[in-house]
Amino acid sequence: MAFDLDDTLFKERDYVRTGRLAVAGHFAPLAAMDAADLFTMMETAPDAFDALLDLPAVRRARIGINDILAVYRSHKPALTLPDDTVSALSALTERGVILAIITDGRSITQRNKIDALGLERYFAHDNILISEEVGDDKLSPRPFMSLMERCEADRYYMVGDNPIKDFYHPNLLGWTSIMLRDIDGVNVPSQDLSVYEPDHWPQIFIDNLTQLPELCLPH
Repeated sequence: MAFDLDDTLFKERDYVRTGRLAVAGHFAPLAAMDAADLFTMMETAPDAFDALLDLPAVRRARIGINDILAVYRSHKPALTLPDDTVSALSALTERGVILAIITDGRSITQRNKIDALGLERYFAHDNILISEEVGDDKLSPRPFMSLMERCEADRYYMVGDNPIKDFYHPNLLGWTSIMLRDIDGVNVPSQDLSVYEPDHWPQIFIDNLTQLPELCLPH
């Protein structure tokens, strides 16, 4: 069973918050502001990083967006794996289900999230596929086919939240696709399936990861 990472195993908004905290702490001295005040300013601005770049002291220092992104993407986040995720992964592991992660993003960013969440308790290192390391993202079949080459199984499942890229290739490859509904309304991609072609639709919908163990059998 393969999982997307962001907004599936944990909420991406939690990572965004820790990233902004790191940026605020790094640039607060240059901006001549208290780090907490700078963080609050970014949190309440329409665009957090544009607000930072618009500060006079930051403009004078010729700080650019790439400088901010370097801090954001490389920071070590303080994250906690949600209880529902722990419960689901523990139950699946006990049932003998082989677990994998297929995620898009930069290696350093995604590995930092995985380390912070302690996910290697459940996922073997070779079963964590990150687009920058694989050489293709989930808009390509390559990550999914790579996992099939690494893990031979009778059935494959893909659990994700994003109809744009989480289910299309698994559907074509004969996997069972499962969408975690965004019941809190905080995910980045829309889950309005009317805007997607049917090939992008999941086959199964769940509201909580703890529903997964009853959906699959040991491999």
